Amino acid sequence: MELLIIIGIVIFVVWLIPTLHNIRRRDQEKTDKRIAFAKWANEQQDPHIVSMVQNLLREKRFTTWEEAVKYVEQTLNKPSPEPHTHVHANDKEGTPS
Repeated sequence: MELLIIIGIVIFVVWLIPTLHNIRRRDQEKTDKRIAFAKWANEQQDPHIVSMVQNLLREKRFTTWEEAVKYVEQTLNKPSPEPHTHVHANDKEGTPS
């Protein structure tokens, strides 16, 4: 009976050590990501970009802040579409009478 208890404890300890190590590593990765994002945010000249990235992350549209930054920068660097100078409001061609 004592042998079964000892075997059970050994199995539990063998399972517990890698599990705790994985949890600690995952927590450290999250902390590193937060620190990297905070450094990036402090270096930004435009707080609007930081706000947009934070909103995208809060909405869980991106898994990493780097992807969100890339998306926001691409969106802000796109040329805005030119307003249409040719308005079709008075165009009655092709409409049934």
